[in-house]
Amino acid sequence: MKRKEVKYRGEKCINCETPLDVSEKYCHACGQLNSTKKLDIKDFIEEFFANFYAYDSRLRNTFVTLFTKPGIAAREFSEGKRNHHANPFRLFLSISIILFIVMDISSRFNNNPNEKSKTELNKGDSIKTDYNKIHATSIKEVDKKTVKQFHRDSIYKASELKDPKNLNHLNLRITTFRNYNLKNPNETPEMALKKLGYENNNINRYIYEKAQNLKSNDVVREIGDYILGKLPFLIFLSIPFIAIIFWITFYNKTLNYTDHLVFTYNFYSFMFICLILFEIIGFISTDISEILLGVSFSILFPFYLYKSLRNFYQNSNWKTIFKFLLLNILFIPISLLAVLVLLTISVMLF
Repeated sequence: MKRKEVKYRGEKCINCETPLDVSEKYCHACGQLNSTKKLDIKDFIEEFFANFYAYDSRLRNTFVTLFTKPGIAAREFSEGKRNHHANPFRLFLSISIILFIVMDISSRFNNNPNEKSKTELNKGDSIKTDYNKIHATSIKEVDKKTVKQFHRDSIYKASELKDPKNLNHLNLRITTFRNYNLKNPNETPEMALKKLGYENNNINRYIYEKAQNLKSNDVVREIGDYILGKLPFLIFLSIPFIAIIFWITFYNKTLNYTDHLVFTYNFYSFMFICLILFEIIGFISTDISEILLGVSFSILFPFYLYKSLRNFYQNSNWKTIFKFLLLNILFIPISLLAVLVLLTISVMLF
């Protein structure tokens, strides 16, 4: 690059006016290139590709290290080798955004709007209230006390669902509200609840309003898919708290909280990259994608975590195994708490 030639160097920094020697290519105070040459289009293009290549090199180095040497990228970054690896937070943020996009595309691809489910009800469909007349393909719920069969495609009044604590009846109440709304889209929740014989309270109004957003009567599957779709976002928000668990488990005076945070971001970056690959494979074969997911969560990710812990914290094998088990024990209450928070937030935002 001609702008770096000696003849263009000045005696002070153009940016911060720090005195410079002609031998200095960059300002030792702010890092500005020591050049008085006016920027032309050729210089502009050269600088663009030089900066892009520098970032691309760090990204390539990080990716290779993540997949071949678990935990080493985080350790080297914490030790100060920051020009060799991409910033862990920026990398994790970029990968998270890509994963969100891929999962959204995958969800749309797997739920083709042109294919109508046999049990799906459109606004023009006639909803039969007599469950004996529902077609044979309807999915049934059985009340074990009365041995009575219920159908998700039917509408039931409050008097027919006598046990509100029964989860099956809660499911049927949701599908009842959805079915009734499809048949009577112009009625308010208050009017619908009154005609169906349900108490006009905040809970029933909330369930009725949320039932209108359902795309099918398979309530459990639809809510489950929604929660799984939000799982990467929950992990993204919980990373700083997860790092605290690593800090407690692998307490070391030479490592501060930020070091544990760097390790956590790198580990979940690897996990999210794998999930992106599995989602892409899912476009070709859902079965293969699900098998890879099962193998990864049961074997690959635990083994990768162990190797990462071993390389990053540099403890002995037995000490690493002990702390790995302790880490999993600590994760149990944290995971349960996270699931409860996730369910609460998901239901509120669904």
